[in-house]
Amino acid sequence: VDPNNKKLVLAVVESDYNDFGEEEKKAMGFDATASSAKSGSKKKEKKGDDDDMAMDVDSDEEEDKKEDKEKEKKEDEEDEDEEDEEDEDEKEARATPIRGPVPPTPGHWGSCIRLVDPADSCSTLDCMEMGRNEAALCCAAVRFHSRGGEALLAVGTVTGMTMNPLRCSASHVVLYRVVNGERLQLLHRTKVDDGPVLALVHFQGRLLVGIGRTLRLYEMGKRQLLRKCELRGLPTYVKTLQAAGDRAYVGDMLQSMQFVRYDSTANRLVLVANDRTPRPITCQELLDLNTVAVGDKFGNVSVLRLPRGADAAAVDTSGTRALWDSSREDSTPKLETLCHYHIGEVVTGMTRASLVAGGAESLIYVTVTGRIGALVPFASRDDVDFYTRLEGCLRTDASRPTGREPQAYRSYYAPVKHVVDGDLCENYGKLTHDEQKKIAERLDRTVGEIVKKLEDTRNALL
Repeated sequence: VDPNNKKLVLAVVESDYNDFGEEEKKAMGFDATASSAKSGSKKKEKKGDDDDMAMDVDSDEEEDKKEDKEKEKKEDEEDEDEEDEEDEDEKEARATPIRGPVPPTPGHWGSCIRLVDPADSCSTLDCMEMGRNEAALCCAAVRFHSRGGEALLAVGTVTGMTMNPLRCSASHVVLYRVVNGERLQLLHRTKVDDGPVLALVHFQGRLLVGIGRTLRLYEMGKRQLLRKCELRGLPTYVKTLQAAGDRAYVGDMLQSMQFVRYDSTANRLVLVANDRTPRPITCQELLDLNTVAVGDKFGNVSVLRLPRGADAAAVDTSGTRALWDSSREDSTPKLETLCHYHIGEVVTGMTRASLVAGGAESLIYVTVTGRIGALVPFASRDDVDFYTRLEGCLRTDASRPTGREPQAYRSYYAPVKHVVDGDLCENYGKLTHDEQKKIAERLDRTVGEIVKKLEDTRNALL
């Protein structure tokens, strides 16, 4: 948010693996806009030649038919012009951009930072190209207390990164200032070690960065960021990062979640709890101070909660805790799994939001194929009992196009827990009237009551 005019802008990082940057493509003589313009001019020339050939007809035959077809030609020409305009618009919308030259060796990236205006159909305000083989992988808005709370853009970049094996030649944390809500101004670059920068988050007036297997806290400096404290020895690379209060919620690439607390008196980051079940985290969303929802690359959504009293035991105020005790794996409290559900597709993002004005919040998620789904919390025990019984009836009576048992599918990697299959309950309306009446008798309800209950739940979300 620009403090001068309170303008809200959105920063987006774009990265393409095995590709060149725009400046490198232009240096090679490649220009996608020029080639498309040439192809468009060739099409117009070809169309003009066809029109000339169509007009090359014997003049004696035209005189006999000219008077009869003048009106029809005018009407046809008007209709054709309208259809051509529509076809050209549709072709432009469906036009596939040209790929361009392919790098001969791995480790090449094409990347940029784009500043868009959400109030103007996400139009581009500024686009800053990254350096040679440099990729921007994450970004976050940060307000340093030492800079008066001005909103800055922190971007994590890597140079020459390869996917297999996962390594890079250099990593940086770059700070930008948004000038008048229209363009980006570079403040400084800070080179970091210990791996790629994959996650950033604002944390108590500072910047918390996930660098490889290290969690590091930075303060704003004149020429670069200043390191304040760090937590080393995380299981794998930090993938996701969120913060609330004095806690940080860290998701890594293999060993699920770690809850970390910042001890301001000792200026250190302390591990509070971790998960006992390995989960390759792809996204996370904080539900409350002790609860977080996560999605993994195997298509599962889980809700994890910190056990009661685990946070108090994490920081020893007396200073007499033994070093060997804090290093033991079994001494770290484990997170409790409240819910588990198999979506069937890789969940790439999730957020807690309400789709209806004044409605209750739900957990909205998106998948790698573009699917959008929601996990709706139940407000009463009666709703839980109703949908649980309805799901149990439909497991046996609903049709199975693939022949698989619904509960076994939703428990593909771990048993489904405290989640009702809404997609299965929606199949009630597709059953025959006799089957619907049979299920309604088992639930001690009428068919209309069950249908109305399903519609009310859907309308509360949408």
